[in-house]
Amino acid sequence: MGGVRKKLPYTYISMLIGTLALTGFPFLSGFYSKDAIIEFAYLSNSSLGYYATSIGIITAFLTSIYSWRLFFKTFHGAYNNKDISIHETHESPIIMLAPLLFLGVGALFTGFFFKDIFIGHYSEDFWKTSIFFLNEIKHGTIPLWFLLLTPVLVVVSIPISFYYFVSNTKILEDFKNTNLPLYNFLLNKWFIDELYDIIFIRPVKSLGSFFWKKGDQGVIDRFGPDGISKLIKKISDKASLFQTGFIYDYAFAMLIGLSVLLTYLILN
Repeated sequence: MGGVRKKLPYTYISMLIGTLALTGFPFLSGFYSKDAIIEFAYLSNSSLGYYATSIGIITAFLTSIYSWRLFFKTFHGAYNNKDISIHETHESPIIMLAPLLFLGVGALFTGFFFKDIFIGHYSEDFWKTSIFFLNEIKHGTIPLWFLLLTPVLVVVSIPISFYYFVSNTKILEDFKNTNLPLYNFLLNKWFIDELYDIIFIRPVKSLGSFFWKKGDQGVIDRFGPDGISKLIKKISDKASLFQTGFIYDYAFAMLIGLSVLLTYLILN
């Protein structure tokens, strides 16, 4: 456990910072953007706003869970790559690590230093008329418990993810086996792809195959390029019979041609 982390220390740090920012960890860039969306939905004081707030909080928690799942299973779980040995893994070149460094610095500090410009007191001066509001929502007083709810869930998701995906994976494995139909249903994305394939892909492919074989090959090619080329070949094969190599055959052909030409001139 942790072998990949030791082999890829810079990638590990970059992924750690990126995951923290993505999940909305307090005071990182992702924290302010998610927090602002959830807060303004709450401040709308409407049923739709409260519904959006609930969905936003649940989504933030689930995003944090699956993000940390990816991080922990990559850097703290067992090494499962059967094609490449762990001893062959190595850090990316500096040309790839350098951009990660700038992105990491941005993820750590841009949210804190630029929050007032984008979503704070000076946001109106920054955005001016590029964003149009039908009804402007005033940033009123928000209960402390609401302010702490999302950050607490995001932080708590870290040990939860580590426990279920690294420390004690048997719990989720047993849950999966107990609810295998539901697991397969969700794993296959509600079978939307299969349904789309049956309703749209297969009928269109069958129709295209029909026009290709019956229309294109059976009619157009048969009586078009292929048919003309076969006709020319047959005529050529018949005409080649006149080429015997004997002078009297060529003289006879010339006599027939001269007779046809004279007959044409006499009649006209």
